[in-house]
Amino acid sequence: MQTAQGLPDDPIGRVVLQAFIHEQAAQCGYCISGILMRVTGLFQQRPDADEALIRETLSRHLCRCGAHTRILRAVRLAQKNLGHVSPLT
Repeated sequence: MQTAQGLPDDPIGRVVLQAFIHEQAAQCGYCISGILMRVTGLFQQRPDADEALIRETLSRHLCRCGAHTRILRAVRLAQKNLGHVSPLT
């Protein structure tokens, strides 16, 4: 089982983390671990996920800080950057 602490060791998790840092998508930290894990899992299975699937995947996560816009920007950036990742790196 993977945890958020292990994401830097996962090629897709690393891309997701970098995108969230770039977009400053985390604010208080309450929801972010679950969101990071969920997005990484989604892209491991469906790197080509469309907007509807991304939103459905995140629909059970509640960000009380209101960082939704930055979170979605980070998810889109991560997805864009996945094309530069080899699953074996």
